[in-house]
Amino acid sequence: MTNEDVLAHIRAHYDAMSASQQKVLEFFLTRGLEAIYLSAARVAEITDVSHSTVVRTAQALGFEGFPDFQAALQEQLMGQLNSAGVAQLGARKLVGELVEQDPTSIGAVLQRVMLTDARNIENLVPQIPLVDFEQAVHWLIDSPHVYIIGLRASAPMALNFGMSLRQIRESCFILQPGVGDLVDQVAGIRSGDVVFAICFGRYMRETLHVMDYARRVGAHLITITDTPLSPAARRADLVFTVRYGVWVYGASAALFSLLNAFISAILVAQHDQAQARLEAVDQIIEQFGIFESESSEPPPATRTT
Repeated sequence: MTNEDVLAHIRAHYDAMSASQQKVLEFFLTRGLEAIYLSAARVAEITDVSHSTVVRTAQALGFEGFPDFQAALQEQLMGQLNSAGVAQLGARKLVGELVEQDPTSIGAVLQRVMLTDARNIENLVPQIPLVDFEQAVHWLIDSPHVYIIGLRASAPMALNFGMSLRQIRESCFILQPGVGDLVDQVAGIRSGDVVFAICFGRYMRETLHVMDYARRVGAHLITITDTPLSPAARRADLVFTVRYGVWVYGASAALFSLLNAFISAILVAQHDQAQARLEAVDQIIEQFGIFESESSEPPPATRTT
């Protein structure tokens, strides 16, 4: 069974399931995207079955456990949804979670969204494999070149991460289609380099093609993605999973926090070298006069008659 056949697979096996297992399958078939990021315990609570029933339902479909079943559904359903659909679904979910408050209250939205972001970051911490995190930091420090790619919704995070990283180490490149030919940009990737891919559903073919090429030439691949079974995860050496969710801006706060942790770890590990490079960058910034001085006088107001 392929990930693309999950819903058809559920329908094909529905009649052979027990009544309680059918309740679980009906929940996923009818609730779709609104259900695929819930825990097994929460699904059990909503469908009024036991936690073990939810797990056994996934296993009866041929999955090793509930997380594998959930990841396959996430990949299929999120891959079918366009950007407008994600935003619309996120807005509906937000209003639904504010149902006991005034959903039109700007203050309620502010509080709910920011507290949810904080909780997402807190929940992500124990899910990051420390050994993998340390290995990724070593690769980002020691590799001859680092190439960073993230397209469409992932592009702002990739750009921010790349700009921060190249201030503290040399030979860091942000891959950007439309700024020259992407093929020309990846032509310099060699064995021992690192390709750092930020790739969430819908999964961009250009990102996956870059990862395929990097693997062929022997580069290390690190990815931050939304499921451990995503196309990017299956190509990478190190995988960091940030559940994207279906709020308007997904998991951007948790993703930014994880990227910030990578930069901070590199700064700590390479304090002297990073400090020297930052000072050199500051000198260049000063010579170019990039930023407005705080002591600069404002321009005189234009008098009108």
